[in-house]
Amino acid sequence: MPNKRNYKNAITLSAGKNYSQHIRDFMSRHGLHKVIGFSGGSDDKLPGIPSGDNLQEQFKSFRGDFDKRIVTDALSVLQGHRVAILTGGTKWGVPETACKTAKDLGFKTIGVFPRAGRKYAMDDSLLDLSICVDPLMGESRWGDECPVWVSLCDGIIVIGGGAGTLTECAHIQKINEALVKYHHIPKYIVPIHNTGGVAHLLSHIWAKPEIKTLSMPADRVHNGADAANILVDRLHLYDFYDHHYHNDHHNIHKYN
Repeated sequence: MPNKRNYKNAITLSAGKNYSQHIRDFMSRHGLHKVIGFSGGSDDKLPGIPSGDNLQEQFKSFRGDFDKRIVTDALSVLQGHRVAILTGGTKWGVPETACKTAKDLGFKTIGVFPRAGRKYAMDDSLLDLSICVDPLMGESRWGDECPVWVSLCDGIIVIGGGAGTLTECAHIQKINEALVKYHHIPKYIVPIHNTGGVAHLLSHIWAKPEIKTLSMPADRVHNGADAANILVDRLHLYDFYDHHYHNDHHNIHKYN
């Protein structure tokens, strides 16, 4: 039985600790080559509506089903490509939806969260690798995990999202400046249009034009399948396709 004490088993990262080897070992042990992240809102609500209003509950239910449709369509395309799925590892919104769906479809999952958020992290039945990030200085806050999160991912699908998602995307674009300069494949960002928040406006947020051209789609993407196909192409994921892996997990019913 998996150990439910999630934070007890998390690799804790702090200054001076070599956690890179843990991640390399995890990827090698499971035959994984790339990491695809899902970033988005964990507490999306209707603005101006009281939290106890029935409309908020209806919206929460709709939003959960909507996010799951996007995630499931994306992961159905990514099946067979030897990738791990990266989330914030917490029990809300897009991170929880992406992690649960990924496990249902047979993917290995990674969750990265700050020490302040470890009590909200999903357990070992959902996270194959839990990474708890200590602050470089001061008290732990949400956002401490951002440098580790963006360093891990090779591509990211953005669904809605707020300040945390915006920070991740901005950090990725800064990293991409160096990757492009030295002729490496940039980390690729695919926002899902009309999901609100950061995803809806990301194409308008300033970045160096040449970096944006190389790391984001020129046209709007409206669904998970298209987003995943773009990542397969831009990150050369077809080089790591294993049809046996796909067939083993392809009998999962969609949108359950």
